[in-house]
Amino acid sequence: MALSWLVSLGVAALIGAVAWRGPMPMLGITVLIPWMIFRESTRPRATALALAYYLAASFPAVTVSQAFEPNNSEQGWLVWLTASAILALPWAVFWNPDSAQRLWRCPAALVLSAIPPFGLIGWASPLTSAGVLFPGTGFLGLIATALIPTVWAARPLLLISVVAVANLIYSPTSSPSDIKVVNTKESPDLFQREEAARAAIDFAQSNLVILPEGTVRRWTEATEDFWSPTIQHLRASHRTALIGVGVPVVNSQEFHNSIIAIGASKAAFDQRIPIPIGMWKPFGPADGVPLNLTGPGTLQIGPHRLAILICYEQLLVLPILQSALEKPSLIVGISNAAWTRHTIIPAAQQACLSAWSRLFGIPYLSAVNS
Repeated sequence: MALSWLVSLGVAALIGAVAWRGPMPMLGITVLIPWMIFRESTRPRATALALAYYLAASFPAVTVSQAFEPNNSEQGWLVWLTASAILALPWAVFWNPDSAQRLWRCPAALVLSAIPPFGLIGWASPLTSAGVLFPGTGFLGLIATALIPTVWAARPLLLISVVAVANLIYSPTSSPSDIKVVNTKESPDLFQREEAARAAIDFAQSNLVILPEGTVRRWTEATEDFWSPTIQHLRASHRTALIGVGVPVVNSQEFHNSIIAIGASKAAFDQRIPIPIGMWKPFGPADGVPLNLTGPGTLQIGPHRLAILICYEQLLVLPILQSALEKPSLIVGISNAAWTRHTIIPAAQQACLSAWSRLFGIPYLSAVNS
């Protein structure tokens, strides 16, 4: 019995370690985690299995935290352990030995881990596997994924058949031809980086050009004057560029991590969930990025309704669900991978974007600074 549990513990950790490394189909195996948790015989064993999964999946948090706080290496380990324990908590609460109760207890654990406050760190959610298993089914696919632990035990052949049919009939949608994505390279010279971004926008011929997070460190009146020739050129040619910028909060040391539209369209979209501790600092000095849970989920640019996912948001469940309710025509992910390129995080972000795109049948584009 003990050996069997240790094997299950190892399998859960292995799933957490490999599923989030890409490619996207690997996310499908995370659907096994809820089933494995609820088949355990005791609450401590079920909790330990959930913890093993999240510890393995969340290990890059150590590197990320140390990137934000290089002089405080212990913080990275503390963030990793604490976040993993918090994410395992819903499974500890809702686990029950009665298999008949899985029908509501498993979905409850999945939902609780995806909404605030747990959802603010709700990465590695097995719900992401819905895009692999049930493409094109939208919110129905999410419900079906939440019910898998019950359906698998009662009707495994039915479940396999539904997954097979959903994948056979799914037809990927193509991205609009009038949009161009520009991926950039990190440069310590901020002036040189902005000059390269302006040149890329001028060179592009598309109606809409998208640049990644952090293209401009801070967007101020002085910055807008510097960009004035590019803005005027875009307006004259009836084109628009979306660029990732930091927008200072008036009378504060905080700033919004945003994407702004310049040129023919003028608009702004603020990140809803900045990365906790590193950017959003609930317990630290007010010099980061404020939480923006009530912000809009989409940005309208010409004929395109864009679901914007900024960096960390690509790994979560809540932001894409908020955006999907507003019926977007395109998912746009922007990120700055310059400080995570040596981790699995950029691959995990691309896998998540692809999975959400498949689930909702909406094309996606991704702009990355590396």
